[in-house]
Amino acid sequence: MKSDDSLFDTAIAALYSSEHQARTKEALQKTALRRECTIQDMREYMRRAGTSLPQSVAIVHITGTKGKGSTACLCESILRESAGKKTGLFTSPHLVDIRERIRIGGRPISKQVFGQAY
Repeated sequence: MKSDDSLFDTAIAALYSSEHQARTKEALQKTALRRECTIQDMREYMRRAGTSLPQSVAIVHITGTKGKGSTACLCESILRESAGKKTGLFTSPHLVDIRERIRIGGRPISKQVFGQAY
């Protein structure tokens, strides 16, 4: 069995591989088609991480061109600290560590969880 660091390194290598970096018109079209399966993909990643999404969960989806990450972090912090809610946050891209893209309860997920889920 691979170590947590090895799983994490494998996941990072796969994420940064050319397969995940669309650079041609054909690759962009293929990526656009994949967007039709994002809900199923998310459920699969959650299954791999050993978690599931309750039917009663409330979701805040932030869109726009600028300030999404800051707005999402602010909303997550208010919900967690002031309202006492359990929170999960996904943002992209990351600034320093790729694990900061996915936070549970205000903390980045562990290398182990990232490596196993990816």
